[in-house]
Amino acid sequence: MSLRSLRTLTAIASKGSFAAAAEQLCLTQSAISLQMKNLEEELGVPLFERTGRGTKLNLNGKLVVERAREILDLYDGIRTELSPAGAIRGVLTLGAVPTVITGALPPVLRRLREEHRQMQVRLVSSLSADLVRQVEEGDLDAALTTEPPFAVPAQHQWRVYDEEPFFVVAPKGTQAATAAELFATYPFVRFDKTAWAGALVDAQLLAQGIAPREVMEVDSLEAATTLVREGLGIAVVPLNRRRLQEARRYFLLTPFGTPQLVRRVGMYQKRHHPRLALTQLVLDGLCRECGYVKNT
Repeated sequence: MSLRSLRTLTAIASKGSFAAAAEQLCLTQSAISLQMKNLEEELGVPLFERTGRGTKLNLNGKLVVERAREILDLYDGIRTELSPAGAIRGVLTLGAVPTVITGALPPVLRRLREEHRQMQVRLVSSLSADLVRQVEEGDLDAALTTEPPFAVPAQHQWRVYDEEPFFVVAPKGTQAATAAELFATYPFVRFDKTAWAGALVDAQLLAQGIAPREVMEVDSLEAATTLVREGLGIAVVPLNRRRLQEARRYFLLTPFGTPQLVRRVGMYQKRHHPRLALTQLVLDGLCRECGYVKNT
């Protein structure tokens, strides 16, 4: 069993097809098929269901993919462990929700770049659910996400570095009122209900018996606040300490929820990974930037 065939198998699992894996690995599809045929013969079990509609991993294949990722992580970690003591180098592929990229992360990355010239970071922006999937499939080293609404698998971990309370955001000059009164008066600019933050808001609205008048739905918290600033309605958004100070200049802010709804933001990654030293530097920097001490 070669590391090459294991990398090919994980690429198929990540990309969803032999053709996409071949494109990623710069191989022909026939070469991919031959590698998988040899791997199946070596293991003595079929790894795929082959039908007229395509090829997909069976239960055996999914198990082998999980073990292959563990093996590849251990192998890739050897070079890191053999590096000179204290050396921080290499490329970190880091996912982050948009509010993190426009918030606490840039100053942290700037300081790390100044202190560790051989460290590089490639950023990927998406919603939390998609970023978690990419970490689990091996496409990201780690991701900065909101708290998962499920039990984190044993081979992964999520560690918090900040807490963000939710506020009803209304245009500046709006008369102070309770959240319920604001919803009764103004239309609602909703954040994507399929996102974890959107689901938290929906659950709280239901708990309070509030039926908002929706005017539009957006997939960006920044877009929601921009629409509010233009007088198109109200929104419910989480605000960290830095954003809270800025938002008070432009909006009327009313705490949302009883008690006030709070989301936590943290880092999702595998427990065993070759770039744990790099991800720990980022996490430590975020804790300091956000003033969060519980995780250090």
